[in-house]
Amino acid sequence: MSTRSLASDIPLLLILLLLAGCATGGPVVSMLSPSRRAPVQYAQSTDSATAGCLRNPACYKTLPGEEAVIPWVSRAVDAAHAATTMSVMLEGADIKVIEQVLTDCAQKANEKVNSEDEELQGREPTREQCKKVVRMEGGKEVTRAMELGAKKHEVALDCARKAFAERFTQNVRVEPTYQKDSRTRLWRWVDPKQVEEWLQLGLTSMLWGALVPDIVIHVSGNPNQVRHVYDFKFTCPAENPPSWRPSTRGQPHYPYDQGAMYKEALLEGRSKPSFATPQGIK
Repeated sequence: MSTRSLASDIPLLLILLLLAGCATGGPVVSMLSPSRRAPVQYAQSTDSATAGCLRNPACYKTLPGEEAVIPWVSRAVDAAHAATTMSVMLEGADIKVIEQVLTDCAQKANEKVNSEDEELQGREPTREQCKKVVRMEGGKEVTRAMELGAKKHEVALDCARKAFAERFTQNVRVEPTYQKDSRTRLWRWVDPKQVEEWLQLGLTSMLWGALVPDIVIHVSGNPNQVRHVYDFKFTCPAENPPSWRPSTRGQPHYPYDQGAMYKEALLEGRSKPSFATPQGIK
């Protein structure tokens, strides 16, 4: 190997050495040997180096000039970004982005349902209109407020599903189901396929006591590590403050309300769940 050839390979060697240090978590040592058997040692280091960087965001952040890195290193850096950026950034600016999306969906749902309602014709319902009983279901009165709220809720959820179909897919779930594990006593996410199977078989008892928040933000790729919980709320009239649905005697979570269960079961008491309303996050 000529001196000129060795010099041209030095940037590549430095990149590989840096990645190797990230993989091991220890100091970087020289990979050059008197026998100059570098290609074999490169092959041994690349896979472990990439895996190490995927676990260590500090690694790829210190790589200078990522655009100029050779192809396999560039791919490793891209993979590291995809695997780690979400879990890091969702604690900051991206949380605000998600909350703005939820607010926009709530606003659009509110406007759509009000505009399509023959009586309201785009106006907000009055207190008297909200109290009006429109029908009976299961021996219980259904008010205008309940009817409008259900319609707006459905539209807002559809909006959220479309908005998060491609963005934040590793961190955001719409209407996830959580059930308490009888062995560990921990609340765990239930795969939607399992939920669908239970419903198709009529095994609704399997979902007794399940929690189904509207929106959950969790650690990247792990819905069991919940960080934020949101429910869409459409008060009637609009000036009423949102509140959590209470439990009644005989229900599985009595006497705790919906918000208290989200906080203790899903957020483990670390923070409080929030409302997503047309007026913003509350």
